[in-house]
Order: sequence, then C-alpha cells, then structure tokens
Amino acid sequence: MTRLDDSLRAAQLEAAAPDVVAEDFGGEMVVLNLTNGKYFSLPGLTASLWRDLADGCPVETLAAAAEAAGPAVVESVESLAAGLVGEGLLRPRTAPVAASPRTSFDGVATVPAMESYDDMADLILADPVHDVEEAAGWPVRRDSGKGG
Repeated sequence: MTRLDDSLRAAQLEAAAPDVVAEDFGGEMVVLNLTNGKYFSLPGLTASLWRDLADGCPVETLAAAAEAAGPAVVESVESLAAGLVGEGLLRPRTAPVAASPRTSFDGVATVPAMESYDDMADLILADPVHDVEEAAGWPVRRDSGKGG
C-alpha cells in the first residue's frame, strides 16, 4: 500500500494542470501526465473518487464517508489518493473551495486500483511543432541513444 502523507489527509487537492489532463470515457476516467507520457485508467468507483479529489474534497472526508464500508475500503481510498499525488496527477490547492463527496460507498468491498501505462510515452512526449530540422523535414524524431 502506498502511504498518504499525513499533511495531505486534510488538504484539498486539484488536478496538476496544465501538465495533467483527464477525460471521462463513459465511467472510466483516463488521466494523462504530459510531463512523462504515462496515462492512467481509473474505472468506476475510482473515477468517482478522482472527481471528488480533483474537485477539492479532502481525503479525510472521503475516508470518513467510506468507514461504513469497512477498513479495507478506507485504506484503499487513502492508497489511491497517495498514488495519484505520488504520480504527480494531483497536487494541493492554493485556494480553498467548498467541496463535499458525491461518491457512494454502498455495497463497496474495495476500491479498484488505478492502472498505469507508458506504452505511448514516446508518442505523447513527441513535440512535432518544435522538433523541426529544416534540412531533414518535419517532424524529426530525436535519437534516443538506442541502437536501431
């Protein structure tokens, strides 16, 4: 389990824009970190938690709402929040907002973990607008130092 820093339990969080973008695809939130090219799948309940956290609902408020579902659910909520902060997807807000949880924990046994992918990192990190070499054309793929 990834441990949540105690200072972040009461903090209001937000998406780490402009380096992080998120889109809801029919109940699955896909979150993209543009600084490293990794993207994350947050299905179902995890997507709902993302929305609450990104809207400024503190982790401790969500954890309190999850208490009736049991300690494993509380632990998985905290672990998810720690992972989202650890991956640089969420950060503390600079200005407080009014936020209350919308996520329902009725009938929940655990929170699905986020899944991360880096298979498209090279494509996401490519900068075709700026990676231009007049003699070679556009775009120019940088030499990664790998034999090829």
